This record gives sequence, structure tokens and C-alpha cells, in this order.
Amino acid sequence: MDKISFDYSTKNIPCTKKKNYLVKLIEKTEKLIRNMRWRAHAYLHPESMNQNRKETYGFNSRRAPPVIEELKDFECRMTELISNVEFEQRRNDFQSELSKDIKKINGDDHLIVKADKTTNYYRMEPGQYNELLNKNIQKSYKKAQKTQEDKINKEAKEISERLDLSDRIDIMAKRDAFITLKDHKPNFTNSPTCRLISPTKSEIGRISKQILQKIVKNVATATKVNLWRNTQSVLEWFNGIKEKQTAQFICFDIVDFYPSITEKLLAEAIEFAANYTNIPPEEINIITHAKQNLLYSGETPWVKKSGLFDVTMGSYDGAETCELIVVYMLTHLKPICGNDIGLYRDDGLAVSHDTPQMVETAKKKICAVFSEKGLKITIEANKKVINYLDVTLNLNNGKHQPYMKPGNTPSYVHAKSNHPPEILKRIPESINQRLSDISSDEREFNNAAPPYQAALKKSGYEYKLHFAPKDRRNKRRRKRTRNITWFNPPFDAKVKTNLGREFLKIVRECFPRRHTLHAIFNRNTLKLSYSCMPNVKSIISAHNKNLIKPNTEDPSQNLCNCRKKAECPLDNQCLAKGIVYQATVTSGNNESVQTYVGLTDTTFKARLANHKQSFIKENQRNQTELSKHIWHLKEEGANYQVTWKILGKARAYTNVTKTCNLCNLEKFFIICHSDLASLNKRSELISTCRHARKFLIKNG
Repeated sequence: MDKISFDYSTKNIPCTKKKNYLVKLIEKTEKLIRNMRWRAHAYLHPESMNQNRKETYGFNSRRAPPVIEELKDFECRMTELISNVEFEQRRNDFQSELSKDIKKINGDDHLIVKADKTTNYYRMEPGQYNELLNKNIQKSYKKAQKTQEDKINKEAKEISERLDLSDRIDIMAKRDAFITLKDHKPNFTNSPTCRLISPTKSEIGRISKQILQKIVKNVATATKVNLWRNTQSVLEWFNGIKEKQTAQFICFDIVDFYPSITEKLLAEAIEFAANYTNIPPEEINIITHAKQNLLYSGETPWVKKSGLFDVTMGSYDGAETCELIVVYMLTHLKPICGNDIGLYRDDGLAVSHDTPQMVETAKKKICAVFSEKGLKITIEANKKVINYLDVTLNLNNGKHQPYMKPGNTPSYVHAKSNHPPEILKRIPESINQRLSDISSDEREFNNAAPPYQAALKKSGYEYKLHFAPKDRRNKRRRKRTRNITWFNPPFDAKVKTNLGREFLKIVRECFPRRHTLHAIFNRNTLKLSYSCMPNVKSIISAHNKNLIKPNTEDPSQNLCNCRKKAECPLDNQCLAKGIVYQATVTSGNNESVQTYVGLTDTTFKARLANHKQSFIKENQRNQTELSKHIWHLKEEGANYQVTWKILGKARAYTNVTKTCNLCNLEKFFIICHSDLASLNKRSELISTCRHARKFLIKNG
């Protein structure tokens, strides 16, 4: 295991390929038009929408939105905008460096594993990584039975049907667990320790998250405990401490907080919360079901040794579950510390004006409270200066300043990263504001600023850090809110076309003042904000996944089972899956040539059989634009010949990626290479992905 360090932040974004950019632009445009269709339908037919109104918890409809005649001109203009996007060559030294590093990453046969709480990375052999991963899994998990997986999905289906959301929610996605390295722990070199993260999570957790947010808010307000959610709330508490010079800190940390939460502890916390807010049995059922989790490694499911109950890091409602436990624990700590104690997730902090002996007694009582609930803590007492979150708090002088973990070097997105310019412009300003907010005065700011200033300079910024505290006095704000529909095209510095200007021009021209939909679609309600393409971190993650779970397709596998290879319709690749293909129809002594683009997630041979059926069965003549054309030629008595070829390969929709790259690739060829798809309708930008249906929980 070798430590490697990048001379830049892995959040930097390299320039992307033209094809990848356009595919992403098509995806974002389709999302915009889909949202606009639903909004227009609600505006034009309010009676139908009011009848179907229900709580969806943020789950979008999977149904295709109805076609709106008033939007057709706008949709055509957006399709033209995509096909006419122009690019220019832009290179700089930093992007060249990124490009070289990405080539090295993709060509490396080692995994690149991130550290847990620092910016370091470590190069590891797949065997060593799997050994560490399995060691951490087997420490707390055992192999699960198939019935346990079925039980989770069955209960999730029952909940979704009761909420009438079974046509919107996917079955549980099987995401492989992974580890990060705790290189800040002592003796890491000889005995590396890891944090095990299981990204597999039930979609019901999204519902549980919203329920818990409401519960935690109501209970925390009623009990008036110090539930901290950010550094600023901690500083407000610290600044409110009276007679700081005579006080001492008690600082503690809950060991392995997430996995230490038991079903019994959660039930006690919910029962406690029910004293302050109404929690129906149905909501309790949703909360407890969301904690039934499996961990996946490869294709093998694992379950916690204590049972299915497991609060995992990365689960939808994990943070909210921890906050509920924190509020519950703080009420038990009140008799010991009063309101002079608070928690941010697993990090606790208290202050006392008692004698050192009495503080030690309070320390023991705090330990006893946590021990009684099955939680272990590490605790220090009688401290005058402590490092908490990202600040150093000093009771001797009543001041605070930024804190950085030892061995951690700040790194920021480079000024020449492929980010939207507005983001790059705000990076140094936001860093300056952050440092100012957590510094008690200019002197503390100047003492902490040098490493951050050096990191900014290294990242290509000329910005000079200066103390600029934010005026936090309450200011009157306009409370007017608009129902805004956002268009989030990807940003790439190589795009010459000004998408923002062109989009607003289309909005202005397609929805003039007297237009039926002008009230809901205008410059104030349709807005643009750029999204980002994949950064170096996501490229590293994809590289690791390819090494851990290599492509199951064997290159040597026979892709053709035709008896006569010379007669294979697809150049001996008729068994290929997940492809976008082109059909070329030649008729009339080669005088007429028409082309059609299609896709198949199954084998091409199976798809070809369906095409042939539509060519000979009249009741299937309107199945595709290709079959319509073939029937037209047959009715004219023209001779024709159809040839096939592969245009590209991509993966269809999965409930892990939530994106159908196969459908998007087909749309790319239809819109951006119309010469390859003369028979296809360019209005096919909005079409329901057929590959997503099998992942719906109602079909599971």
C-alpha cells in the first residue's frame, strides 16, 4: 500500500468528450421538458390534477407526461439547440496535467482508495483491498439468506402500495460496500484501520427521512436541547458561555455511533419523542422498516450478526436517525449538565464551572448514561482548549479560530478546472467568508490564514484573504416565492455556443405575453443553472469499480450463433446486447436510401426477429418508423434491402445509476446525427424508458 497525493483537489473536472457532453445535455433537456409538460398539464387542466393530488415524498411520476400542443414549438427549438451546439478547442497546462493523470489512473491495475478524514489517497492491490474489505465485513456481518432479502422487498412493497407510490418507487438497489482508510489513527502503517460503508439502501428510507426530520424538529424545539447542525451553532453556544476563564470543557465522542444504534434504543427514542409530537403507527412502521438493511459485496448479501436492523452510513435517513437518538440522549444528560451540553452527531461538548473533582464526577456520570443505553464513548475533561469540528475553542481568552486535522492539507478546485465560471469566482470568496465566520477576531484569522492562502495560490487564484465578518443581524427579506422550473445543462469550457443566452431567447420567443402558457413559463419562472460533468473523484471511483467488479462479458465469447457466418446480419455480432444499431434500407436500384436508429437491451438477434415480424404482419405495421417505411415500399411494389450495423454500446437503466445510458445514446444519434436516422422522428426526445419498468417495486 503506497500513499499517493494529487497536487490538486480531486473535485477538479477535466474537459469531456463532445459525445459525452451532448448525451448529458440531452438527458438534462429531456428532464426539463418532462417537468414543463406536467406543469403545463396542471395549469391547463387543474381539475384532473386536484383529483389525483397525494403526498409523493419527492418520488417523481414514471408515467410519460401528456403531449402539450402549446409546448411543441418550444420542444422543437430545444432539439435544434442541441443539434447545433458548437465546440472549440481549449487547452491549458492544468487540463493537460489532469488528462495525463486520468490516463494513468485508467491504465493502473491497482485501486486508488481514499482516506477517511484527510485528502490522502492510497494505491492498493485488489487482493489486499478485498482482504481488508472482507475482514471489516466479517467483523460485524454474516452471510444473509435469500428469504431475508425477499422479506425486505415484500415489506417495502406493502408500504409503497399503502401510500399509493408503488408505481414511483424502485426495488432496493444492490450497491457494493466499500472502505475508506483511517490514516489519522495511530499505528496506521502497521495496522491499517478502515471505515466500512454500505451504500445499499431501501427507497423507503427517503420517506423515513422526511418523517424523522419533522419529529426531530418538533422534539428539539420542545425540549430546547443543544442539537447542533453546523459550526456556527456551536460558536453561538460558546460565545454565550459566561465567565469562560473559570470554566472547563468536557469533550466526548460516541464510538461507532451509527452501527451502535440498536432496535431497542431507537424504539425508546421514538416512544420518548411521542410525548412531544404525534407519531402514527404507520410512520413508526416506515421508520423501523428503513433500518432493515443488507450489505452487498459482489453478489453476496450480508446481514448484521444481531439481525436485519442496521443504521448504515450513507442511508437516506441515517443522519436523521442519529439526531433523534442525540435529542433523546441530551434529555438524559440535562440533569448532569443542564443546557451547558450539546452534540453534533457523534461529537459531544459540555462546559462546567465546577471544581476539577466535580467535573471528573460529571464525566463519570456522562459515561454511565451512555453505557446504560449501550453506547461507548471516549471522553476528556478539565480542558481549557479543545479542537471541536473545524474550530479551536479557547476558554482562557474566550477566542476561537479555524482548526485543521494534523496531516491534512487544504486543496481547492483549480481556477482552470472545467467548472462553471460563477462557481470558480465564488470559491475564494466563500473560503474567505468561512474563515472569517469561525475566527473570533482579525488576529485569530491572520494566524490561521497562511495554509489556506497557500492552497488558494497553488490552485491558481490571486485572491488575498482578509478578515470580513458577516453581519448576522436580522434583515428583512421579501417573502415572495416563485414556482421556478430549472434547466440544468452541463457546463464545458469547450462549448462555444452560449447555452444560457440561447435558452432565454427561446423562452422569450416561444412564450410571448399573449401566449396561453406565459403566466407559468417566462423569464422569471424558467431559469438556467449549469450542472457539472464528472470530476476526478468520480473517475477514480469508476476505475475502482471496474477493478473490483470487472466486466462480466468475456471478449472471447462467441457473439454469433448463425450456422452460416457469412450470412450473419450484424457482422458476426448478432448476440451482442446493450447496443444502439442502425438499419439502412436501400430501394429502387440504389436510388433511395433511408436509415433508422434503434436500440436493444437484449440480444440483437431477438430484436431483429421482432422487426421481421412487423415487416410481414399487417397488424404490426405501425410498430416502428422502420416498419412503416417497409410497408410503404411493399405497397409501391419496390424492391428493398435492409442492412444492419452497430453504432454504439451502453448500459440500460438500473436502479443503481437511475439513468438509462442506452436510451440517451439512441437519442444522441437521432438528434445530433440526423443523417444516420432519416426515418426517426426527432420528437422522440421525450419517451418513457422501457428498461426502468422492471425495477419498479410493483413489478418486483
